[in-house]
Amino acid sequence: MLNMLFKPTPTMRNDGRSAHILFTIVAVLAAVTMFLCATGSGNPTTAEPLPDAVNTAANVLAVLIGIFILIPKTRAIASIAGAANMVASMLANYFVDGYAYFLQVLAFDLVALGLSLVVLWHYRKDLKGHD
Repeated sequence: MLNMLFKPTPTMRNDGRSAHILFTIVAVLAAVTMFLCATGSGNPTTAEPLPDAVNTAANVLAVLIGIFILIPKTRAIASIAGAANMVASMLANYFVDGYAYFLQVLAFDLVALGLSLVVLWHYRKDLKGHD
């Protein structure tokens, strides 16, 4: 079963060598951004921060998304979760942590969102589930 997760997807088999390398690098970068997101959630100076359990859950979710983006068979669906996670992060940054913090982390959030969307766009045909 575990071997099946790491087999190349139809998109990977149809990619040329350079496309495969490029989109593998993009997927790794998307995973790295998720791992970086997991290093901490929220602005520590927020007057009324989210409960620690919410921050911990968000960090665990980011790690899981990062791991699943690295696995070929789960890459497309994980990139959807990664994009959704970044949108939720941006909303929390704006509404919970404030506009100043939102602007402080916006560039990183947009890069992470963009990488997830590029991964999703490239591997979108793998969502159909046929081999």
